[in-house]
Amino acid sequence: MPKDAFSQAFLPPLEADPGRPRDGSIPYPSGMRILQKLAFGLVPSFLQPRLRPTPPKPHLHPTSYLDGLRGIASFIVMMGHYTEENLGWYTEPYGLYENGAPSSPLQLPFVRVIYSARPMVHIFFIISGYVLSYKPLKQIHSQQYAALATTLSSSVFRRGIRLFLPSIVTLFIMALAVYYGLSDPRYASPFLSLSLQLSHWWSTCWELLWASWAINDLSYPQPVYNPALWTIPVEFAQSLLLFIVILGLSRCLTNIRLLILSCVIAFCFHTGELYAVEFLGGMFIAEVTLLQNRSLLSPTSSPTVLPKYVLDEKPEKPKCVPTIKQKLIEAFWIANVICGLFIASWTNNHVEEVWGLRFLNAHTPEPYSGQRVWFCLGAFQIVVACTQVRCLQNIFNTHIAQYLGNISYALYLTHNLCLTILEPRMLPLLDSYFAKDTFWGRQINWLAGLVLYLPIIICVADLFWRAVDMPTVKFARWVEAKCIVTPKKT
Repeated sequence: MPKDAFSQAFLPPLEADPGRPRDGSIPYPSGMRILQKLAFGLVPSFLQPRLRPTPPKPHLHPTSYLDGLRGIASFIVMMGHYTEENLGWYTEPYGLYENGAPSSPLQLPFVRVIYSARPMVHIFFIISGYVLSYKPLKQIHSQQYAALATTLSSSVFRRGIRLFLPSIVTLFIMALAVYYGLSDPRYASPFLSLSLQLSHWWSTCWELLWASWAINDLSYPQPVYNPALWTIPVEFAQSLLLFIVILGLSRCLTNIRLLILSCVIAFCFHTGELYAVEFLGGMFIAEVTLLQNRSLLSPTSSPTVLPKYVLDEKPEKPKCVPTIKQKLIEAFWIANVICGLFIASWTNNHVEEVWGLRFLNAHTPEPYSGQRVWFCLGAFQIVVACTQVRCLQNIFNTHIAQYLGNISYALYLTHNLCLTILEPRMLPLLDSYFAKDTFWGRQINWLAGLVLYLPIIICVADLFWRAVDMPTVKFARWVEAKCIVTPKKT
């Protein structure tokens, strides 16, 4: 890894220090400046004027809205784990199993999506399939097969580092938190020495890697420190499958490629391989979107640099009043979003007592059972609609959504660490002030916990993003550059 990888991502550049001697020595005042810059680096990026983007709007590319959607989904996962841990009543249907207090409006369909973590994972997988296949598909349409081979080779080489290295760092931090008694007492360390604890952490990392071969085996051991990491082996295994399918279909005619891809997706769905359906479905959506936006498919367009931000990626046309047909099409996609959000409102328990959901649950197609397949279909409705409706893209291209998109992976990896440290210490205090046996007590308790936890979780995720996530990307590129064969100049 480059020596300055950490400093480039985490600290302001030392070259700008006018007091640094030219001979390279670091006197005491310069050491103090390093400490000051280190302290400055601990401040979240959105509070650092030096790290703020220069233009008034963030730099956007044709798939930025999917980054924003992924960021919102990651935030909802964090909200779901917080809510399920602290107020299990909210996972019950509205008006049922209230346990002494009336139901909260937060339990209503659509509203409860803000803490429905499970369907968000399926959105992650579809977006991953879309984003990972976007650039290779552009190169296929431009018939740049040499560049395609380079892209796929690079993606395969770096994918494991990109996914597993930040996860391993997260597990290491959580193992230390467990050993030193910072984490939830339920995860109290049974080990008497730090070496045994680190040995257990190492075996947990191996379990995480081995799970790539058993992604459909729910009984397979999962990381004990951070159960949310079960998605990482799925991401890795399905990414490799996606790259194989892209390579295998790269020289097919477009219509033939879409036909074969549809057949592969149908086969995966029929055999119960739902994660493969989502990744390959993301590829299908990406190709259809590229065909709709033919301005990105010209042979002269760069295969490696996305064009300047254009939301609809189409040649500019004179503004005109939308036709009735266009309004009906947009209404159709909005209806799909509404349907997808209703499915995302699926309760954790007692679904047979919820209107609409009990019908879907009773008509779950084989070989599936329960909510997973419906979450998959609902996620497809939401993602496809976002590729077609401008107003939805505008929502996910806002500053907040784009920032959450930047820190989405870091937020997903670190929120459980924060919750397991904060909840045992803050929950008794909140319960003493806001009892959960009354309607308003539950609402205020839930809101007060968010006020206390959320700033800390966001700051930790921001720090992890700059100190671990971004340097991991650079490290993967550096390793690849050191390992690949350099073409000889002719």
